[in-house]
Amino acid sequence: MSINLNYDYLDRVRRVAALYTKRKTSDLLDGDFHSRQHGRSLDFDDLREYHHGDDVNDIDWKSSSRVGRTLIRRYFADRKHDVLFIGDTGKKMTGDTPAGESKEQIALMAFGVCAYLFGKQGVNYALSCCGNEGTRISPFLSSPNHLEELIYTYQKTIESGEPQQSFAQTLANTAASFNRHMIMIIITDGEGLAEIDPALVRRLIYYNDVYVFKIEDAYLTSYGVYDLDSERLADPFLSMFKDLRQEEENIRKNMEASAQKTLIPNRIFYKNISKEEEILDALIWLFQRRKEVL
Repeated sequence: MSINLNYDYLDRVRRVAALYTKRKTSDLLDGDFHSRQHGRSLDFDDLREYHHGDDVNDIDWKSSSRVGRTLIRRYFADRKHDVLFIGDTGKKMTGDTPAGESKEQIALMAFGVCAYLFGKQGVNYALSCCGNEGTRISPFLSSPNHLEELIYTYQKTIESGEPQQSFAQTLANTAASFNRHMIMIIITDGEGLAEIDPALVRRLIYYNDVYVFKIEDAYLTSYGVYDLDSERLADPFLSMFKDLRQEEENIRKNMEASAQKTLIPNRIFYKNISKEEEILDALIWLFQRRKEVL
């Protein structure tokens, strides 16, 4: 499903993003952009011995009692870093979600809303995606024209046909193109998430904090679902078999359990979405979830 990238669509991106300020007043990125300069932030670095004038709130009492000396926690200094979006593409991203919405439109809106919010906070962002002509990585900029161009680029890449490489290869090659810390936001589906194995996880998190929007696929055992492989509506007869539906649900549960086992211990957090209205809450959840474990 193509969208018309006119001013009305961009206004809708801004209106959805504006809801953020009504739901959460603090800075979305507080504590999540850090550098290797020591200072105050939410990201713990190491311990050192207490010196006169240090903040007593930073004392790590458990570690101090273990070694017999007063130790304080040190943190990375806050500094805003670039945001790199990596978007999944191909025919599979043109399907529908269980809610009957377009996966493509949700992917575009997820990118647009996030990029708009980051741009409002003075953060530069870029987009990497692979189509039938190969991978494109945009410059890191922050402006309305940049946002409009990248939404258009992402749409055209999704609709260009099958990508030249797997999504896992796009992730690996994109991560290997940079050797500095960034916030990485991945937009994919269940199939793309399943491609992220432990070796790829290590490459992704070496420099980056990683967040994932996982767009859910419609069930083939639902009535009136379009089958992308056969390019026709799925046989409505399939929706009559409860055992078949249960098997489809079990397959997804197993994929979910495998993803959680691979990603969560490495602090890669993801959120399932199937409706456009879920994007904003998913974004807030992802950043809050990370802050809870730091």
